Amino acid sequence: MDSDYLCVFYGNHVDTLNIISSLNNINISPVVENESESARLAGFCTFDDKKKIYVHRDEYALAQELIKSLL
Repeated sequence: MDSDYLCVFYGNHVDTLNIISSLNNINISPVVENESESARLAGFCTFDDKKKIYVHRDEYALAQELIKSLL
């Protein structure tokens, strides 16, 4: 991941969808990393359904505040 992006959340699918929607509502475009889907597409088996959400460094503080209010 580009060093201009920071991870603001690591968790399950349902929480990830809620956070992505909320971030989009305040004009923050998150980047989602889904390692289990990447592994599946490459033909590997994985049981981890966790996802990572990254935001640009400039939007990190605002995104963290939003996520704290949601969880």
